[in-house]
Amino acid sequence: MKTPTLSALAFLTAALSLQAEAPRYGVQGLVNLPLGDLKTYVDNNPGPGFGVHGTFDLGDGHMLRPRLDYSIYPEASFTTIKQTAHNLSLGGDYLYFIAEKPEGLYVTAGLSAVRWSFEHKDPTSKVTSTTTKVGLAAGLGYQWNATVGTELRWLHSPVSSAFKGDAVQVGVTIRF
Repeated sequence: MKTPTLSALAFLTAALSLQAEAPRYGVQGLVNLPLGDLKTYVDNNPGPGFGVHGTFDLGDGHMLRPRLDYSIYPEASFTTIKQTAHNLSLGGDYLYFIAEKPEGLYVTAGLSAVRWSFEHKDPTSKVTSTTTKVGLAAGLGYQWNATVGTELRWLHSPVSSAFKGDAVQVGVTIRF
């Protein structure tokens, strides 16, 4: 099932690269503020992250941004128990610039596949679990100039029926 998704993403990337405007590539630095179940699991510790992306300007304020992000939450300690969480996310975002050109205020919505890894250690055992789930994102951003932008996004990923991997993400993007 992963092959059709990756093939579709590769096809979309190739098709978008045929646009008149050349794609731009970049990096992002992230700070993730956990919410709900994830907040409890990591004892409210914010997690740093980083990623790479491409941007495809479709004109009239519309842009697509495939992205790959990695985020880690520092070890949370509860007396004799230690827990960590991290994720790797592959997906894409749609951006709409209010001024109808790739600068200034924009709104964004995204969809991704999120590979979660959790580790729970106590004095007698260590349990590691991984799962891949769908992730949703929505937010606002501001493109300060052709190179630097900032963004605030809400992320949602249902890790299980009883655990949600939600976070607020603050990021800085740099395009080359």
